[in-house]
Amino acid sequence: MRFGLGCVVAGLASAVFAFESEAIQPQDIPALEVEDFLALPDMSGVRLSPNGEKLVFISGQSWEERAIVVYTLDGSEPPLVIDAGDDQAISVARFASDTHLWLEYTDRGNWWGMGDDFYVSRPYIMRIEDQNSIELEVYTFFAGINEENPETVLTWVRAQRAGGGMMTRVRGGVGYGLFEQDLDRRTGRSRVEIGVRDFDMSLGPNDRPVIRQRGGRDASDPYEFWARSDGGTGSWERLYTERHQMMREFSFAARTWHDWLGVIEWVQGVDPTGRYAYFFSETNGTPTGRMPGRRSALFRFDLQTSQIEGPVVQSDVASITGTLRDWRTNGIIGVSWDDGRRQVEYFEPEFAEVYNQVAGFFPDSNVRLTSWDRAFDKVVIHIEAGGTAGAYYLLTRSTGDVAMLGNSRSRIPDALVGDVSVVRYQAADGLDLFGYLTTPAQTEARDLPLIMMPHGGPESRDSYRFDEWAQLLASRGYAVFQPQFRGSGGFGVEFAERGYENWGQSMQTDLNDGIDHLAAEGIIDPDRVCIFGWSYGGYATLAGMTLTPDRYRCGVAGAGVSDILGMMDYAQDRMGGGSQLYWARNIGDWRGDNRDHIISVSPARQAASVQAPLMIIHGTDDIVVPFSQAELMVEAMEEAGKPYEFIPIEGGRHYSAQMTDEHRRLLYENLVRFVEEHNPPGPLD
Repeated sequence: MRFGLGCVVAGLASAVFAFESEAIQPQDIPALEVEDFLALPDMSGVRLSPNGEKLVFISGQSWEERAIVVYTLDGSEPPLVIDAGDDQAISVARFASDTHLWLEYTDRGNWWGMGDDFYVSRPYIMRIEDQNSIELEVYTFFAGINEENPETVLTWVRAQRAGGGMMTRVRGGVGYGLFEQDLDRRTGRSRVEIGVRDFDMSLGPNDRPVIRQRGGRDASDPYEFWARSDGGTGSWERLYTERHQMMREFSFAARTWHDWLGVIEWVQGVDPTGRYAYFFSETNGTPTGRMPGRRSALFRFDLQTSQIEGPVVQSDVASITGTLRDWRTNGIIGVSWDDGRRQVEYFEPEFAEVYNQVAGFFPDSNVRLTSWDRAFDKVVIHIEAGGTAGAYYLLTRSTGDVAMLGNSRSRIPDALVGDVSVVRYQAADGLDLFGYLTTPAQTEARDLPLIMMPHGGPESRDSYRFDEWAQLLASRGYAVFQPQFRGSGGFGVEFAERGYENWGQSMQTDLNDGIDHLAAEGIIDPDRVCIFGWSYGGYATLAGMTLTPDRYRCGVAGAGVSDILGMMDYAQDRMGGGSQLYWARNIGDWRGDNRDHIISVSPARQAASVQAPLMIIHGTDDIVVPFSQAELMVEAMEEAGKPYEFIPIEGGRHYSAQMTDEHRRLLYENLVRFVEEHNPPGPLD
């Protein structure tokens, strides 16, 4: 049995635990090492079979050890451990029926000349009894368990094309079809419905399409959606047509970008009864109204009266973006959003009851109902943060029993997980901001050394969770702060636009204001601050070291832009005018009057200002921010006579999810060594 897998399987065979299990005392646990964070989760993606008799999950603490585990809950069969293979990464393991698994492997290759960063998912169906499997076409996607015909599984087969480095759906013509796929024969496929000029369809309670929609790209392509009654067996009726409004136009280098906004931009699905279609909107449900900050809210469309109702759910801080679905009905049963902490609202009483009970017991953790059987008697629950690296539980509603299935990361005990909190503060111009503060476990949050850790994107965001990088640094004695600076995503269009043409300016001073707030609260020592970030966070690190050099004792810049003008040349040569539009919208026109400003916020052009040691780390095969950006910064540091270390990651790509085990080891060991050398944790002498 592979290392790390046996303990999971053994743990599943143990007795049922109540939530109030006895805590292990921290003095009984050895300190965490870098190796503990390099280990991949022991359990991920835990799912129940429809009949509630089996579990499936992915396990293995390294990519070479990854395996699929099938466990019979009553112990009548030994656990089945299926090698996930070395040349492909297992990404999905779920039940296609009570007797078969649906598996997806992610493959990387130079598809259609797109380069090695082009990924494609390969689906398989495996019979559990003898592990016999069939490989399906690449563009086949899981649509649902087929309760009416259990010898098949419902699949979407989509027409696709390569474009922009990712798989994109074809607009116009035949979009995709819904099929019943035989579980044991690759060629055993029958068409349920094919979409004509459809971009999307949504299934109803009887596993048949009840919504179809298309369009909305521009004024000449109106958005339309159709619905049909009788559980998806009646005729299609067009219920809604809208020409989306052009909010703004942006032109650059003979290219034009438009911001289109519609009341209904896309229907997400229907409720379990099939009467209401849910959608998100930045409007208030009318063509001229707007939600505050253009933060999306949840609305619904009554398919019987053709009336828009809502907002059903909205937030004063964040966009409502997540839908929660019941696999048994295909219905939307709730929504989630993140206003600093993950928020959930279930519409169905039985789901709300279970969620509220569990969330009440774990008030500081994220709680997710991840899987349930067709009787909604057995429910798999995942908790994370609030003092845990993650754990899975099994609730049996009929008996009230709760079984702890296992920890997501067995090498990181709860007692050594750093505390995570939401810290709210104001920027110098009065803008309300917040960030996530991780502090060392069992340590008073007073006068701690700080690692500032800005996220990538920049139109991205962090969340309240077990963050591997933050927890690694906290385990060494550091406070770690992840600010959600202006320009971050998830908080509405207006908040994101506050970051446009603000690189190296207020986006950067938002970080400084976070340091000042933490120092004023006595949490950190402002004289012991380093900065570490990846991608845009790598740029923010370099900008911090060059534009505000008195703030930081050291910096670790990963995959960051160092010379914006050079990055623009690369974007034009590799990705063409569309990429130029993106960059011009985010940083401004670098060709004319704005050129001097762009130079002033390009770290490689300002290397002479660096006052503290800098580590530059970058993947040699990065095609998002090219390796040459790191080489430019190294050259600038050499010419300026400034101290630096350069760590090339041979074969490394841009995104952290693409890192191999050895890539992660190289990053983690050098990151820890560098910050400990230049910003030692513990009390000052």
